[in-house]
Amino acid sequence: MHDQLLQALSNVATVRLVASYTDNELQFPNGNSIQVLIPDMHLLSAARRTLYTYGTNYEGAGDTSHLLQSVVTAIAQLKMDAAAANQRVVVFVMGDYLDLWRECLLADLNDEVIAGIRNSHQQLLGLLEDPALNTHFLLGNHDFELYRFPSYNAWERRFFIPGDDPTIVLMHGDYFDWVEQNIPEDLRDIAVYLFSEPVEPGKAILGKMADLNKKYNSTDYSTGIELTGPAPLGSMQNPSRPCPPNHNLQSLKSSPPAATKFLESACRECANMNASSGSHLRMVIIGHTHHARIATMSMPDGTPFALVDTGAWIESCAEAEGGTAIPNSQITAISANQVRIYQLAPHA
Repeated sequence: MHDQLLQALSNVATVRLVASYTDNELQFPNGNSIQVLIPDMHLLSAARRTLYTYGTNYEGAGDTSHLLQSVVTAIAQLKMDAAAANQRVVVFVMGDYLDLWRECLLADLNDEVIAGIRNSHQQLLGLLEDPALNTHFLLGNHDFELYRFPSYNAWERRFFIPGDDPTIVLMHGDYFDWVEQNIPEDLRDIAVYLFSEPVEPGKAILGKMADLNKKYNSTDYSTGIELTGPAPLGSMQNPSRPCPPNHNLQSLKSSPPAATKFLESACRECANMNASSGSHLRMVIIGHTHHARIATMSMPDGTPFALVDTGAWIESCAEAEGGTAIPNSQITAISANQVRIYQLAPHA
């Protein structure tokens, strides 16, 4: 269903292929289903947005293209059309959907703060949260505290796909920031939960995660969140050409460090879980860094491994280091054992 999604996106946007990756053991051989992943949006209330020089791309104050809303509408129509043809579209939002960290001090968080964000984006949220779309929501570090509120406590911190024999774990990605802080005593139970499908998130685990989020919620967000400059994507391709099985893959040997950030940690966690539990994880998909990319390496047993970073709808990117900055506006899709990341822009 890659072609159907590409057509749906092309109807509302100019589309370029950032990267593609094929692994015939992903357990998604059927071309009659597609997983669509929408990365970090960081939505703010209209009042709070005026305090920042940047915001959600193609959706915020002063924007007339409404591209993000048009993209979600196109995905919703694709899902409806696919159902009529006995095909399946599954939609995920990868976390940092509502930006609580930039909206208020967490100590001041209440229902009114959340309502302020929601009221400023009623049409977009109505589309994303429509039961017909049946979006699966991950919690990110900027909106993790939503789990304390009844309307959001069913949202997840990770998903395993496909359901019968998972090969992929979806998570926001902030866990790997914690790993880099060298605090294993705080992470042991969290890692078991995040990478082991049967483990449920007890109050103790959620409490530890909330404490870690608060610990790292002290950054000055006046000029940016994750990026100090445009994220280099590499050479993008016009998707009207046949999509190659593998395009623009990053590796430890040949890519700059930013392009392989978290790759080794993600691979190590999956290899450890596979060895201890008999699982078959071979891919981690994240948001969080706002840097769209696919990075690959081999597990200790030779199994191919990939870290897929879905990018964002905030901050910026460029094809090359120092190149012309363009707004991050990415969509990732999985179908027929192939992952693709697209960069979108309004039609000229």
